[in-house]
Amino acid sequence: MAPTMERDHYQHLAATIGVLLGLLWSAGAAAASFPCDKAQTRIEKAICADKEVSDLDEYLGRYYAAARSALGRAGECMRADQQQWLREVRNACVDAACLKKAYLERLGALDALQPGANALRNVELPRVPALAWIIPPAEDKVAAPPRPAAKPLEARGRVVNEVATGDGFVLRTAGGATHILMLSMLLDSPTDVQLESFAKAGASFLARGHEAKDPRGNVYFEPSRCVFLYRLP
Repeated sequence: MAPTMERDHYQHLAATIGVLLGLLWSAGAAAASFPCDKAQTRIEKAICADKEVSDLDEYLGRYYAAARSALGRAGECMRADQQQWLREVRNACVDAACLKKAYLERLGALDALQPGANALRNVELPRVPALAWIIPPAEDKVAAPPRPAAKPLEARGRVVNEVATGDGFVLRTAGGATHILMLSMLLDSPTDVQLESFAKAGASFLARGHEAKDPRGNVYFEPSRCVFLYRLP
């Protein structure tokens, strides 16, 4: 093939591929995360009946997948949390306005875990606590045996590095109380790197997990359960 013809051939091929990708992207961006022609439940039909809600559902599908990938081993915590959100927040909505609010707040919560190419630029997200990381359950089941009856625990404060003293990474509240987020003996990667970066940043976080107590009555986050860390706006 002559150089000019070869160049024209590849330019045409590139243009064709670009058009096809654009069509695929447009189709995906304008559709829900599931086939609307197979919508069966009340909530699925409500999503498909409103284009904006349908778009938000598709966006959230991408956000959720990217968040699970970014979290590695803690992706299972993300899966359970998403299922809870679907049951208790999204599916409780009775109209499109409620659905839009629920989706926008969920997208805002997952925005910090998105790679640059995945982050939304054409949708204004609300300022809500942003999920920055999830500490997965400890893999050492001897040092951290499962405690399914542990009560929920939430606390706000700053992440502090107390690894040198033997405690690990802790959450220090405005009142001076400390709750261990991850014990030194249970540290693993990449969570230790993330917690170190949070400690250096000095930002305020909301930690959500389950309660445990040591023999002296000190409260800390149960290491056999997921601990969610949200950066506060």
